[in-house]
Amino acid sequence: MTSVRSFSLGPVLLLSLLAACGGPLAEGQAQFDGGRYPEAKQTYAAAEFESRSWSDAKRARYALYRGLTLGALGDRAQAGVWLREAKAIEDAHPGSLTPEDARRMRLGLASTAD
Repeated sequence: MTSVRSFSLGPVLLLSLLAACGGPLAEGQAQFDGGRYPEAKQTYAAAEFESRSWSDAKRARYALYRGLTLGALGDRAQAGVWLREAKAIEDAHPGSLTPEDARRMRLGLASTAD
């Protein structure tokens, strides 16, 4: 008789696997959510050219999380640039960001204001 072994993937491994399937936006967000800000910064920077062809919603999320990542690293000036881009997309195309991401954007913008 054979037994079935069950296993569970650790949260970090699971996030890594999901990110690998979701492209640079998902990878960067998983890195950001995991507190791996320098890695997220590199992932977003490397995806900048590709991001120009993304949908408004995807581009807004990219700008939001790139801005939040830079803010987490202490670069308030550059964080503001990206957060304002996310806001511009959201303003032009309401609903591009989820309500939770729109809230994060507003908080991020408030933290970069002089």
